[in-house]
Amino acid sequence: MNPSKISVFAPGLIGGSVALASSHFFPKATLAVWTRRSESLPPLRAALPKAEVGTEPGLARSSDLVVLAAPPAVLPELVRSILPYLSPSTLVTDVSSVKESVEKSVAPLLQGRARWIGSHPMAGSENSGLGAARTGLFQNAPVILTPTASTASTTTRDASSFWQALGARILTMSPESHDEQVARISHLPHLISSALVLAAGKKSLPLAGPGYRDTTRIAAGPSELWSEILLENRREILAALKDFRSSMDALASALDQKDPQSLQKILDEAAGIRRNLSPSS
Repeated sequence: MNPSKISVFAPGLIGGSVALASSHFFPKATLAVWTRRSESLPPLRAALPKAEVGTEPGLARSSDLVVLAAPPAVLPELVRSILPYLSPSTLVTDVSSVKESVEKSVAPLLQGRARWIGSHPMAGSENSGLGAARTGLFQNAPVILTPTASTASTTTRDASSFWQALGARILTMSPESHDEQVARISHLPHLISSALVLAAGKKSLPLAGPGYRDTTRIAAGPSELWSEILLENRREILAALKDFRSSMDALASALDQKDPQSLQKILDEAAGIRRNLSPSS
């Protein structure tokens, strides 16, 4: 895909990084960036001096690609506001970390009005906002595309081409499969990280080393956004939590019974699975 105009709606960490990367990798394309708050305009202009920036949905006019980077709950309202400025050839995607609910709320609005496919870049940090955005955020990062039975192959191809141009590795799966797998690889770790911070408390913080820092980093993420994500995908997360409790019960039992064989078996199994993760992931 070689878009002439790319529009990014909501320049937080992910949206801002999409805008910065698009400016770098598509230097000939017109870049438009929408923000809901007028006070965000000065830092936007400073970070992206060549971009069209503003608070009006008309920024989407004549776009070949629109990237929706606002929270899932506001996407339907945002899509309705830009509908008059889209064409049937416009490719619209999002960056939400929940996909089934977004698919149900957004796809019907765009049917016959634009080309739609869900996206989820598995990239980011515990920091948020435009100040945390960076051009290279998607380099070698997985981006999950969630086509459905009604998604044209050209739409999937063009979305893949865009994200690959930003440096990403593409995976495709259904919205339902996405939510099931991401609940375990992303959403559950956030809950566990938060629970670990609360269990450890403040008293021992002066002793914190790399182990604590690595396992709790994501607990510092924005609570408002994460609350929405966790509630949107609560069914799959609750199923993941059930399996996590079983693992914790097995560890507790091995410790209670002073059973080194069972304890080592559990630790060995976990270590073996973890070692399958590639160094670049």
